Order: sequence, then C-alpha cells, then structure tokens
Amino acid sequence: MLSFPSLSIRRAALGLALTGAFTLAGAADFAGRGVFNFKSDAGCPFAALAGGGSECNRLALDDADTHAALDAAAHTIRFASTRSYPEKTIVGDVLLQGSGRARDGQRVPLTFHALLSRSGTEWSVSSHAHSPVSGEFDDIRIDPYKVTVNEPGTERVMLAPEQIVEALARPSLAARLANVFVQVDDNRADGARDADITIGLGLSRASKSVARARFRAPGAKGRDLAEAMQQGNWTLELQALSGQIPRQVVQRDLFLYGLESQSLLQPLLQRGFRKNEKLLLGAANGKGYIRYDGQQREFAGADAAARAFLQDSFIGLVLGWQQQQPQTAKTKADGR
Repeated sequence: MLSFPSLSIRRAALGLALTGAFTLAGAADFAGRGVFNFKSDAGCPFAALAGGGSECNRLALDDADTHAALDAAAHTIRFASTRSYPEKTIVGDVLLQGSGRARDGQRVPLTFHALLSRSGTEWSVSSHAHSPVSGEFDDIRIDPYKVTVNEPGTERVMLAPEQIVEALARPSLAARLANVFVQVDDNRADGARDADITIGLGLSRASKSVARARFRAPGAKGRDLAEAMQQGNWTLELQALSGQIPRQVVQRDLFLYGLESQSLLQPLLQRGFRKNEKLLLGAANGKGYIRYDGQQREFAGADAAARAFLQDSFIGLVLGWQQQQPQTAKTKADGR
C-alpha cells in the first residue's frame, strides 16, 4: 500500500492488528515487531476512523531487537536497540497527527512522519510532513513529542517539538530540502464525488506518474465518511503506474497496514508492484474482501486495513480530504 490512557495495537501476525486494545496509565513499553496506535490530544484528520476519534498517532517497530517507551505525560518517545546492523536499516517510526491553518483560513489536517534507522550501532532519522493541500500553515496544533534514542551512557534527542512544528508549518520547504517533489492530480470528472487521484514524482512537466488511488463509498454524503465505511459497501483501489516503485516501500506498507500475512499478496510482498497491477480492498453488503492479480478472496480485516491506510498514509490523507471537499480542477499536496 503506498497509517493516554487508551492504546490499541496492530500486529501483522494477527493478519490485521487494529483488533486488540488495552488500557495503561503513565508510560508504556513496546517490544517486538508491531504497529501501535496511541492517543492524539491534538485531534485526528478523520476522527471517526481512528477508534473512538483519538487514537491516530502511531509508533511502529520493525523487528524484535528494537524497543520503545512512550511517556504520554512527558511527551517523550524513547527508542533503544543493542543490535548492530550491517547496512542502514529502518527499525521503527513515529507518526503524529495534527492540523494547521491555511492562508485561506480553513483548518487542514497535517501529519508528521519520522523514520528511525540504524547503521552498525549508529542512529539516524529522516522526517517529512504530509498535507492534502500545498502552501504554508500557521496555528499548528500537534502533540509536543520529543523523540530520543539510546547512546552509550547517554540519551540523544533526534527530534524536538519545535522541529516538528517547523516542518508542518513549511512542508513545501522541507520537501525541497529533501529533494522530494510530489504532484497530486484530481482525476474526477465534473460532478463526480468519489476520490480519484494520480500521484507523480518530480517537478511539473518533468513529473512521472507512479500510482493512481481511488476510494469509492456510495453511501458517503458530505463528511459522513466513517458512516459510509460502516455501511459495508466501498472500495479502496491502488494501481501502480510504474514498475519502479521500490520493493522495500511496498513491503513496509504491507506491514504497516496488516496485509503482509495475506497469502494472496505474497508475490507482491516478494517482488513489489509490476506496472499497471492493482490492489483492491473493499466490502459488499458488509463482507470484506481483497483483490489482487485477478484473484479475490474474503478478508474480514478489509475495513480495518482501509481505515488505517486512510488515517495514516499520505495517499490516504489526500483521498479522505478530497472525499470531503468540493471538487477542484487540480489538487496539489505536500508529502514525500
């Protein structure tokens, strides 16, 4: 796929991991490969999709050798690892949900995403901001978390709250500095309501289309996206327009959205997308299914996987925003 006290867990080993939930006070410690959601006091972009409307921040651990501690009261997330990696390897991530005020005055959902990596025993971090529209933002609202990692005899700050706010306030600048340019085109015909976008990489005419994403929810009226999902008749379709989408990106997305254990998707997990291949999640009359490579199978976790994708991913953020906004001829968004 190209997302205190109450805490929910998503684990790939369960087939889909938005099913378990538990309650903790104070700090929470995490170990083992998995994806964990925790409360966002700043709010969620599509609140009704986030399990009670508040559990949309995310912490992921990619292997059993990485540990994390979440202290909600101190707004600190601490990563630790004793393993030495032969090459640079992503070991975890943090995704924080927030919002900002655009120049036209409307409040826009914003997401901050940080990837933690290890090379040998050295830590590094890469981060970027997601927004469904381009521009700069003020009045940023996001939980003021600090992200730290273990170093011999000390603790190193990788991200401070003010750095996160700055990245969200000026996402276009952050993308330019990282040499990442994402173009988003609105494919809807006049009068169409369902979200339909093409994702391109590069600058304007030099942009290369890499993916198309469509979300169809016939029951959706205005902002009732969650209600339409609950009615059980909807589809979320991703199509690769290029065979150059990195396999590692596909593999990690299947992990993040609880799809890597699906037997139907093992070829996709092993080799990545081929040009024009489609992956579709959906439900008909309340029964979930998954479709890939001309085959369709029942999948009870389709609803939860789609909700996670719409809530956590850049593509999902744009789809959800487009579904709720008046149609425009072209949509520009900021993301990686």
